[in-house]
Amino acid sequence: MNIDWGSVLYQQEEASINDLKIIVEELDQAEKEETEELEKKLETKLKDLILPNEHLAYHYMSTINQKLSDNFREAWQKQNLEVNLEEVIEKWELTKYVKDNFICPEVNISTLPSYSFVLKFMFKLKKPYISLDENDFYIIDNPLRKDKVLNLPFVAPSSWKGSLRNSLWQLNYDYENDKIRRIFGNERSPNSEDIVLRMGRLYFFPTFFSKKSLEIINPRNRESRVGTVPILMESVPQDTTGYFTLIYVPFDLIGCEENEIKKQVACDIQLISKGLKSMFTYYGFGAKTSSGYGTSYEDITDGTITLRVKGIEVSLKDIDEVKPPAEGYSKYLNEDGSVKEEFKGSGKYGLLSDKEYYKIKNQLEGSRNEYRDFRQWYGLNGEKWQKHLNSFKYPKPEWPTWNFGNFFQLIEVSKNIATSLELSGAHNEC
Repeated sequence: MNIDWGSVLYQQEEASINDLKIIVEELDQAEKEETEELEKKLETKLKDLILPNEHLAYHYMSTINQKLSDNFREAWQKQNLEVNLEEVIEKWELTKYVKDNFICPEVNISTLPSYSFVLKFMFKLKKPYISLDENDFYIIDNPLRKDKVLNLPFVAPSSWKGSLRNSLWQLNYDYENDKIRRIFGNERSPNSEDIVLRMGRLYFFPTFFSKKSLEIINPRNRESRVGTVPILMESVPQDTTGYFTLIYVPFDLIGCEENEIKKQVACDIQLISKGLKSMFTYYGFGAKTSSGYGTSYEDITDGTITLRVKGIEVSLKDIDEVKPPAEGYSKYLNEDGSVKEEFKGSGKYGLLSDKEYYKIKNQLEGSRNEYRDFRQWYGLNGEKWQKHLNSFKYPKPEWPTWNFGNFFQLIEVSKNIATSLELSGAHNEC
């Protein structure tokens, strides 16, 4: 089918490719005054040919004219240095569908066994993410792995599993460790007939990204210290966000004693949290992690752990430490915790700068020093305070949910959950 599809595309674009070949040949023989016009004509033709299939066009060109294929790849490179795929999704009117089903899927934990939990958060890349695609027929040698439907770069569930397992191995939890086996399962091997195979308790969701770019690596000659041939690698650029979601299901503990279940879940949730922190902030995920690729910032957004268990209360301290506004700050805030319009400006945190405040100070309540203190409080606590106020608008969740805003808080939350399970009858051995 791929051959038939390629044949049809070739027939559609054959005339355009032949025109390009003629232009390149004319460029080789053109005078200086004619070169500029021909180059503009060539650039326009190349851009038109990048769609519908730049990879097919490139490989065909490389068989008939090397200079033509080099020019074509250069034009493709300029267009792909930074690509925002959200614009394409919006054009297709699929924004909500993609977000609900691909980017941030909802999980109904009520359908899972007791003591299952869902852990999810949004992270931001500190270093670009690189992966290896299975597609060999590509315009460059190092494409990103993308899904087949929307062509979005993604981290596959198997990749998440391998990266997390590797991070825990780096923390001295080898593959034969009983805790690692029950979380990840054991691997098939040539001698697996003699081993009781078991499935792991972790299930990962894929993470999709809406941006892609190109990394250019230029290896240098050791003697001359001059770059040789630049290597192009597709990547997800720094500061791109992605949603991470995993489900923990202790299916193999169904029917066991309650205290034993709580003990193992308490241990596993702390181990998983420790591994996630190491993977995201230090060891990385994807390809070329030893060179620093595939790590994220310490701070994360919308981090939650929801545990399917009854009888455990989540205190406000467990969720997040929110410093309420001082009594005098009410003049600056709306009822929902947002800043009143007259105090918004171009200063820090989107508020009035000192100069802007000074110009209209006679129209405002409060002193300049009080406003400065408020601005500092709002920068540190404003977003948390708004979330705290909004939490009262919604009904209490069916299952206890803990929130966290960075990986250190994730570690603390996992300890709090383990302590809660211990107080309800389990002995924590981790």
